[in-house]
Amino acid sequence: MKRHMSLIGCVITILAMAAPGLGQAGCEFSIAGDWESTSPGQDGPNLYRFGSDGSVTAFSRAANGAELHKLGRATYKLQGLQTARTLEFRPERGTGIFPWGAAKMEITRVDQASFTAVSSGLSTVWVKRDPSRYFVVFAAHRGSPPHKGGPAFSMLIKTSGTGTQAETFGLFYRDDVRIIGPIPDELYRQFTSEPASAEDTLLRLEISSQAFDRAIKIMQNSQQRAREGKLLFPLESYLNIILPLKDIAESLNQCGEDFHLHKLTWLVDDEIGANVPQWELAFQYVKKLRQLNEQRHVTDAKFEQSITSRLVLPLSKN
Repeated sequence: MKRHMSLIGCVITILAMAAPGLGQAGCEFSIAGDWESTSPGQDGPNLYRFGSDGSVTAFSRAANGAELHKLGRATYKLQGLQTARTLEFRPERGTGIFPWGAAKMEITRVDQASFTAVSSGLSTVWVKRDPSRYFVVFAAHRGSPPHKGGPAFSMLIKTSGTGTQAETFGLFYRDDVRIIGPIPDELYRQFTSEPASAEDTLLRLEISSQAFDRAIKIMQNSQQRAREGKLLFPLESYLNIILPLKDIAESLNQCGEDFHLHKLTWLVDDEIGANVPQWELAFQYVKKLRQLNEQRHVTDAKFEQSITSRLVLPLSKN
């Protein structure tokens, strides 16, 4: 009991010292990317490509819906206040006709894939268009008592017409030596399909680009700590993999996504953290997440249909 209470105190202290290193990103609205909306006088939606440099280019689609034709270009200003956001366009001379002209609109509703804006009493819906799809994988092997847990890892996958790439972070063994960091190819390939053994567990979900962006920041922070030898706990501690798994999982529903969590607190009301030894905790945690999110789990067949090419590690930084 004394040892368990010491563990709880250690976890709380480390979490406090690690902030904001392990802190989760906020739910700020980002307009960068491609959006479709119908402007006044237009029969169908145009595509608007917002850059991070404050410029936006409008395109119309050809009759077959595939080819894009440039219409015009503008600068934009997105201002966020506590109670409202405004989006303002200023067309650039000599760049064509920007469909909205000089307009200022109030953004009245925002979610993960769309926003609604009102201008001159006209309400329009803007829908995010993303050619990529995003997945997260949590996988773990139970291990063997009393002191050998795992392997266990998380994997983030981005797939599009140009290929499929991934980043990983986890615990694995090489010649019986425990290693924390990006996992080897042969390990993650074992979990490209449903495990046959009850000693293994897997959860695979499709997530939004926003959830992916939050999770990749946490994973890359963990990778950097491992690379620089700055893990939060001694190498023999399984908390070095349990906490990154926990942080990535908890980032997934931070902005209202439909993901069900088990809160690891290590307190008496935590059925897993308070009752499962460290070496087995990653396995039991991922198993619980699978149970809670069974309906959203991506099956092998659906996953294979979504992947456009062989996985390549690591994920390229755009």
